Amino acid sequence: MPAPDFNSKSIDILAKRASFRCSNPDCRTLTFAPNSESDKATVIGEAAHIHGARPKSKRYCVDMTDHDRAEITNGIWLCRNCHKLIDTDEKRYSAELLFAWREKHERFVLSELGNSSDKLLSEQQELLLSAFAHYPPIVRRLIIDKPTAWEFHLAAELLRHLNASHFRKIRDLRDGLYIGKTDYVDDDEIIGWVEHRLHDASNIGLPAEKLLSKLTQSFGEQGIAGDVEEIHHACLLLRDYISKVANYEEILYFSKVPDQAENILELLKDTVSSQVEKLEQIPDYLDEIVSILQKEHSGTVDDPVVIQKTIVFELPRNWGKKMNREIAKLSRSYSGSRNNGWMVIAIFFVTILLLSIL
Repeated sequence: MPAPDFNSKSIDILAKRASFRCSNPDCRTLTFAPNSESDKATVIGEAAHIHGARPKSKRYCVDMTDHDRAEITNGIWLCRNCHKLIDTDEKRYSAELLFAWREKHERFVLSELGNSSDKLLSEQQELLLSAFAHYPPIVRRLIIDKPTAWEFHLAAELLRHLNASHFRKIRDLRDGLYIGKTDYVDDDEIIGWVEHRLHDASNIGLPAEKLLSKLTQSFGEQGIAGDVEEIHHACLLLRDYISKVANYEEILYFSKVPDQAENILELLKDTVSSQVEKLEQIPDYLDEIVSILQKEHSGTVDDPVVIQKTIVFELPRNWGKKMNREIAKLSRSYSGSRNNGWMVIAIFFVTILLLSIL
Protein backbone atom coordinates (compact mmCIF):
# COMPACT_ATOMS: atom_id res chain seq x y z
CA MET A 1 0.00 0.00 0.00
CA PRO A 2 1.52 3.37 -0.98
CA ALA A 3 2.29 5.47 2.07
CA PRO A 4 -0.28 8.27 1.50
CA ASP A 5 -3.25 5.86 1.42
CA PHE A 6 -5.42 5.22 4.48
CA ASN A 7 -5.03 1.83 6.12
CA SER A 8 -8.04 -0.39 6.74
CA LYS A 9 -8.24 0.58 10.41
CA SER A 10 -8.43 4.30 9.60
CA ILE A 11 -11.07 3.68 6.93
CA ASP A 12 -13.15 1.65 9.36
CA ILE A 13 -12.90 4.33 12.07
CA LEU A 14 -13.81 7.12 9.65
CA ALA A 15 -16.87 5.20 8.49
CA LYS A 16 -18.05 4.36 12.00
CA ARG A 17 -17.49 7.86 13.35
CA ALA A 18 -19.59 9.14 10.47
CA SER A 19 -22.23 6.50 11.29
CA PHE A 20 -21.80 5.32 7.70
CA ARG A 21 -23.34 8.56 6.45
CA CYS A 22 -21.81 11.03 4.04
CA SER A 23 -20.18 13.85 6.01
CA ASN A 24 -21.38 16.53 3.58
CA PRO A 25 -24.02 18.30 5.72
CA ASP A 26 -26.12 18.85 2.58
CA CYS A 27 -26.08 15.13 1.78
CA ARG A 28 -25.77 12.77 4.76
CA THR A 29 -26.91 9.84 2.67
CA LEU A 30 -26.36 6.34 4.03
CA THR A 31 -23.26 4.80 2.51
CA PHE A 32 -24.10 1.13 2.64
CA ALA A 33 -26.66 -0.89 0.76
CA PRO A 34 -27.97 -4.47 0.64
CA ASN A 35 -25.74 -7.13 -0.84
CA SER A 36 -26.74 -10.19 -2.86
CA GLU A 37 -25.33 -12.23 0.01
CA SER A 38 -27.65 -12.02 2.99
CA ASP A 39 -24.87 -11.77 5.57
CA LYS A 40 -23.07 -8.88 3.84
CA ALA A 41 -23.65 -5.22 3.00
CA THR A 42 -22.25 -3.18 0.13
CA VAL A 43 -20.33 -0.09 1.25
CA ILE A 44 -20.83 2.82 -1.12
CA GLY A 45 -18.92 5.36 0.94
CA GLU A 46 -15.26 6.30 0.67
CA ALA A 47 -12.52 7.65 2.89
CA ALA A 48 -11.48 10.84 1.11
CA HIS A 49 -8.30 12.82 1.70
CA ILE A 50 -8.82 16.37 2.89
CA HIS A 51 -5.32 17.37 1.78
CA GLY A 52 -4.54 15.42 -1.39
CA ALA A 53 -2.51 12.22 -1.10
CA ARG A 54 -0.25 12.84 -4.09
CA PRO A 55 1.22 15.73 -6.07
CA LYS A 56 -1.30 17.39 -8.41
CA SER A 57 -4.23 16.01 -6.41
CA LYS A 58 -6.71 18.49 -4.97
CA ARG A 59 -5.69 20.39 -1.85
CA TYR A 60 -2.23 18.77 -1.91
CA CYS A 61 0.01 20.29 0.76
CA VAL A 62 3.69 20.04 -0.07
CA ASP A 63 4.73 20.57 3.57
CA MET A 64 2.94 17.44 4.82
CA THR A 65 4.67 14.09 5.20
CA ASP A 66 3.21 10.98 3.58
CA HIS A 67 2.37 9.71 7.04
CA ASP A 68 0.38 12.88 7.77
CA ARG A 69 -1.45 12.49 4.46
CA ALA A 70 -2.46 8.95 5.43
CA GLU A 71 -3.34 9.87 9.02
CA ILE A 72 -6.99 9.70 10.08
CA THR A 73 -6.83 13.42 10.89
CA ASN A 74 -6.57 14.08 7.14
CA GLY A 75 -9.61 11.97 6.26
CA ILE A 76 -13.34 12.49 5.79
CA TRP A 77 -16.06 9.92 5.07
CA LEU A 78 -18.12 10.74 1.97
CA CYS A 79 -20.45 9.07 -0.46
CA ARG A 80 -18.95 8.45 -3.88
CA ASN A 81 -20.80 11.35 -5.46
CA CYS A 82 -19.60 13.85 -2.87
CA HIS A 83 -16.06 12.47 -3.05
CA LYS A 84 -16.07 13.15 -6.77
CA LEU A 85 -17.65 16.55 -6.16
CA ILE A 86 -14.96 17.84 -3.79
CA ASP A 87 -12.26 16.85 -6.25
CA THR A 88 -13.76 18.91 -9.07
CA ASP A 89 -13.43 22.36 -7.47
CA GLU A 90 -10.55 22.89 -5.06
CA LYS A 91 -11.37 26.53 -4.37
CA ARG A 92 -14.98 25.87 -3.47
CA TYR A 93 -14.22 22.73 -1.49
CA SER A 94 -11.20 23.88 0.46
CA ALA A 95 -9.44 21.90 3.18
CA GLU A 96 -10.89 24.27 5.77
CA LEU A 97 -14.42 23.55 4.54
CA LEU A 98 -13.87 19.79 4.60
CA PHE A 99 -12.50 19.92 8.13
CA ALA A 100 -15.60 21.88 9.11
CA TRP A 101 -17.84 19.31 7.37
CA ARG A 102 -16.30 16.45 9.30
CA GLU A 103 -16.45 18.24 12.63
CA LYS A 104 -20.07 19.26 12.12
CA HIS A 105 -21.07 15.79 10.98
CA GLU A 106 -19.44 14.00 13.91
CA ARG A 107 -21.18 16.44 16.24
CA PHE A 108 -24.46 15.60 14.48
CA VAL A 109 -23.82 11.87 14.85
CA LEU A 110 -23.13 12.11 18.58
CA SER A 111 -25.91 14.54 19.47
CA GLU A 112 -28.68 13.44 17.10
CA LEU A 113 -28.05 9.78 16.37
CA GLY A 114 -26.24 8.61 19.47
CA ASN A 115 -27.47 7.29 22.79
CA SER A 116 -27.43 9.17 26.09
CA SER A 117 -23.75 8.42 26.67
CA ASP A 118 -22.90 9.66 23.17
CA LYS A 119 -24.76 12.88 23.86
CA LEU A 120 -22.85 13.41 27.10
CA LEU A 121 -19.61 12.72 25.23
CA SER A 122 -20.65 15.30 22.63
CA GLU A 123 -21.28 17.89 25.34
CA GLN A 124 -17.89 17.22 26.95
CA GLN A 125 -16.16 17.45 23.60
CA GLU A 126 -17.94 20.70 22.79
CA LEU A 127 -16.79 22.14 26.12
CA LEU A 128 -13.19 21.17 25.42
CA LEU A 129 -13.28 22.50 21.86
CA SER A 130 -14.99 25.77 22.79
CA ALA A 131 -11.62 27.30 23.65
CA PHE A 132 -10.47 26.53 20.10
CA ALA A 133 -13.55 27.77 18.24
CA HIS A 134 -11.63 30.46 16.36
CA TYR A 135 -8.57 28.35 15.63
CA PRO A 136 -7.79 26.59 12.33
CA PRO A 137 -9.85 23.40 11.87
CA ILE A 138 -6.73 21.21 11.97
CA VAL A 139 -6.24 22.20 15.62
CA ARG A 140 -9.64 20.88 16.67
CA ARG A 141 -9.18 17.80 14.49
CA LEU A 142 -5.92 16.93 16.25
CA ILE A 143 -7.57 17.34 19.65
CA ILE A 144 -10.41 15.01 18.66
CA ASP A 145 -8.42 12.33 16.80
CA LYS A 146 -5.18 12.40 18.81
CA PRO A 147 -3.07 10.60 16.16
CA THR A 148 0.53 9.53 16.67
CA ALA A 149 2.61 12.37 18.17
CA TRP A 150 -0.46 14.61 18.33
CA GLU A 151 1.04 16.65 21.18
CA PHE A 152 3.91 17.93 19.05
CA HIS A 153 1.73 18.41 15.98
CA LEU A 154 -0.84 20.34 18.02
CA ALA A 155 1.81 22.63 19.51
CA ALA A 156 3.29 23.29 16.06
CA GLU A 157 -0.11 24.27 14.62
CA LEU A 158 -0.96 26.43 17.66
CA LEU A 159 2.36 28.26 17.58
CA ARG A 160 2.07 28.97 13.86
CA HIS A 161 -1.45 30.29 14.26
CA LEU A 162 -0.91 32.32 17.43
CA ASN A 163 2.36 33.98 16.44
CA ALA A 164 2.09 34.60 12.70
CA SER A 165 0.75 38.14 13.16
CA HIS A 166 3.40 39.06 15.73
CA PHE A 167 6.33 37.87 13.63
CA ARG A 168 4.82 39.67 10.65
CA LYS A 169 4.53 42.85 12.72
CA ILE A 170 8.23 42.64 13.58
CA ARG A 171 9.16 42.25 9.90
CA ASP A 172 6.78 45.01 8.82
CA LEU A 173 8.36 47.37 11.36
CA ARG A 174 11.82 46.53 10.07
CA ASP A 175 10.73 47.10 6.48
CA GLY A 176 9.01 50.39 7.28
CA LEU A 177 5.61 49.22 6.05
CA TYR A 178 3.43 51.10 8.50
CA ILE A 179 3.42 54.32 10.52
CA GLY A 180 2.65 54.70 14.21
CA LYS A 181 2.28 57.62 16.56
CA THR A 182 5.66 59.24 17.16
CA ASP A 183 6.82 59.55 20.77
CA TYR A 184 9.11 62.58 21.14
CA VAL A 185 11.70 62.17 23.89
CA ASP A 186 12.94 65.50 25.29
CA ASP A 187 16.48 66.28 26.42
CA ASP A 188 15.54 66.11 30.08
CA GLU A 189 13.94 62.68 29.57
CA ILE A 190 16.55 60.96 27.45
CA ILE A 191 18.75 59.60 30.26
CA GLY A 192 15.84 57.83 31.93
CA TRP A 193 14.42 56.72 28.58
CA VAL A 194 17.66 54.99 27.56
CA GLU A 195 17.98 53.35 30.99
CA HIS A 196 14.44 51.97 30.70
CA ARG A 197 14.98 50.65 27.19
CA LEU A 198 18.22 48.91 28.18
CA HIS A 199 16.53 47.45 31.24
CA ASP A 200 13.63 46.20 29.12
CA ALA A 201 16.00 44.67 26.58
CA SER A 202 17.96 42.79 29.24
CA ASN A 203 14.78 41.46 30.87
CA ILE A 204 12.99 40.39 27.71
CA GLY A 205 15.35 37.51 27.12
CA LEU A 206 14.97 36.00 30.58
CA PRO A 207 11.61 34.16 30.27
CA ALA A 208 12.35 32.37 26.99
CA GLU A 209 14.14 29.37 28.48
CA LYS A 210 11.43 28.85 31.10
CA LEU A 211 8.71 29.16 28.47
CA LEU A 212 10.25 26.44 26.31
CA SER A 213 10.70 24.25 29.37
CA LYS A 214 7.00 24.76 30.14
CA LEU A 215 6.11 23.74 26.59
CA THR A 216 8.25 20.60 26.82
CA GLN A 217 6.63 19.57 30.12
CA SER A 218 3.16 19.95 28.60
CA PHE A 219 3.92 17.10 26.16
CA GLY A 220 3.84 14.66 29.08
CA GLU A 221 6.39 12.28 30.55
CA GLN A 222 7.65 9.24 28.68
CA GLY A 223 4.76 6.94 27.89
CA ILE A 224 2.14 9.38 29.21
CA ALA A 225 -0.07 11.44 26.91
CA GLY A 226 0.23 15.20 26.95
CA ASP A 227 -2.42 17.57 28.23
CA VAL A 228 -4.37 19.65 25.69
CA GLU A 229 -4.99 22.51 28.12
CA GLU A 230 -1.36 22.61 29.26
CA ILE A 231 -0.09 22.61 25.67
CA HIS A 232 -2.51 25.41 24.84
CA HIS A 233 -1.48 27.37 27.94
CA ALA A 234 2.23 27.06 27.12
CA CYS A 235 1.60 28.22 23.55
CA LEU A 236 -0.44 31.20 24.81
CA LEU A 237 2.41 32.18 27.13
CA LEU A 238 4.82 32.10 24.19
CA ARG A 239 2.38 34.17 22.15
CA ASP A 240 2.17 36.81 24.90
CA TYR A 241 5.95 36.88 25.16
CA ILE A 242 6.46 37.37 21.42
CA SER A 243 3.71 40.01 21.38
CA LYS A 244 5.54 41.99 24.07
CA VAL A 245 8.73 41.85 22.01
CA ALA A 246 6.86 43.19 18.98
CA ASN A 247 5.42 46.01 21.11
CA TYR A 248 8.89 46.79 22.49
CA GLU A 249 10.24 47.13 18.96
CA GLU A 250 7.29 49.37 18.06
CA ILE A 251 8.28 51.74 20.87
CA LEU A 252 11.80 51.95 19.45
CA TYR A 253 10.74 52.44 15.84
CA PHE A 254 8.29 55.23 16.64
CA SER A 255 10.46 57.14 19.12
CA LYS A 256 12.14 60.41 18.19
CA VAL A 257 15.15 61.04 20.40
CA PRO A 258 17.66 63.92 20.57
CA ASP A 259 20.48 63.73 18.04
CA GLN A 260 22.96 62.68 20.74
CA ALA A 261 20.97 59.48 21.36
CA GLU A 262 20.28 58.51 17.74
CA ASN A 263 23.08 55.95 17.61
CA ILE A 264 21.83 54.33 20.83
CA LEU A 265 18.35 54.06 19.35
CA GLU A 266 19.71 52.45 16.18
CA LEU A 267 21.72 49.95 18.22
CA LEU A 268 18.62 49.01 20.21
CA LYS A 269 16.40 48.48 17.17
CA ASP A 270 16.08 44.80 16.17
CA THR A 271 18.59 43.64 18.79
CA VAL A 272 15.94 41.77 20.77
CA SER A 273 13.45 40.95 18.02
CA SER A 274 16.11 39.50 15.71
CA GLN A 275 16.86 36.91 18.40
CA VAL A 276 13.25 36.23 19.39
CA GLU A 277 12.47 35.61 15.70
CA LYS A 278 14.48 32.41 16.11
CA LEU A 279 11.51 31.03 18.04
CA GLU A 280 9.64 31.00 14.74
CA GLN A 281 11.64 27.85 13.95
CA ILE A 282 10.05 25.87 16.80
CA PRO A 283 7.04 24.57 14.80
CA ASP A 284 9.46 23.20 12.19
CA TYR A 285 11.46 21.48 14.93
CA LEU A 286 8.24 19.96 16.27
CA ASP A 287 7.35 18.74 12.78
CA GLU A 288 10.70 16.94 12.66
CA ILE A 289 9.86 15.21 15.94
CA VAL A 290 6.47 14.13 14.60
CA SER A 291 8.18 12.71 11.53
CA ILE A 292 10.60 10.69 13.68
CA LEU A 293 7.83 9.38 15.94
CA GLN A 294 5.86 8.26 12.91
CA LYS A 295 8.73 6.01 11.86
CA GLU A 296 10.54 3.13 13.47
CA HIS A 297 13.19 4.30 15.93
CA SER A 298 15.50 2.72 18.48
CA GLY A 299 14.13 4.46 21.57
CA THR A 300 12.93 2.46 24.57
CA VAL A 301 11.51 3.36 27.98
CA ASP A 302 14.91 2.73 29.58
CA ASP A 303 16.93 4.26 26.76
CA PRO A 304 14.80 6.87 24.97
CA VAL A 305 15.88 8.76 21.91
CA VAL A 306 16.48 12.36 22.95
CA ILE A 307 16.24 15.25 20.52
CA GLN A 308 17.98 18.42 21.61
CA LYS A 309 17.46 21.71 19.82
CA THR A 310 19.55 24.68 20.85
CA ILE A 311 18.41 28.23 20.18
CA VAL A 312 21.04 30.85 20.98
CA PHE A 313 20.11 34.43 21.81
CA GLU A 314 23.17 36.64 21.40
CA LEU A 315 24.22 40.21 20.80
CA PRO A 316 25.63 41.26 17.43
CA ARG A 317 29.41 41.37 17.22
CA ASN A 318 30.91 44.27 19.23
CA TRP A 319 27.41 45.44 20.19
CA GLY A 320 28.38 45.95 23.85
CA LYS A 321 31.47 48.01 22.99
CA LYS A 322 29.51 50.20 20.60
CA MET A 323 26.71 50.73 23.10
CA ASN A 324 29.10 51.60 25.95
CA ARG A 325 30.86 54.08 23.68
CA GLU A 326 27.58 55.76 22.74
CA ILE A 327 26.42 55.84 26.35
CA ALA A 328 29.69 57.52 27.36
CA LYS A 329 29.14 60.16 24.67
CA LEU A 330 25.59 60.73 25.83
CA SER A 331 26.74 61.03 29.45
CA ARG A 332 29.24 63.71 28.50
CA SER A 333 26.58 65.59 26.53
CA TYR A 334 24.31 65.62 29.58
CA SER A 335 26.97 65.86 32.28
CA GLY A 336 24.59 67.82 34.49
CA SER A 337 21.87 65.20 34.29
CA ARG A 338 21.32 62.21 36.55
CA ASN A 339 23.95 59.58 35.84
CA ASN A 340 24.10 56.42 37.87
CA GLY A 341 27.16 55.05 36.14
CA TRP A 342 25.52 52.94 33.44
CA MET A 343 26.75 49.60 32.39
CA VAL A 344 25.35 47.52 29.57
CA ILE A 345 23.88 44.19 30.63
CA ALA A 346 24.73 41.68 27.92
CA ILE A 347 21.59 40.20 26.42
CA PHE A 348 23.08 36.76 25.92
CA PHE A 349 21.76 33.38 26.88
CA VAL A 350 21.14 29.96 25.44
CA THR A 351 17.71 28.42 25.28
CA ILE A 352 17.54 24.64 24.94
CA LEU A 353 14.46 22.71 23.94
CA LEU A 354 14.79 19.09 25.10
CA LEU A 355 12.32 16.50 23.89
CA SER A 356 12.48 12.79 24.66
CA ILE A 357 11.02 10.16 22.38
CA LEU A 358 10.29 6.57 23.27
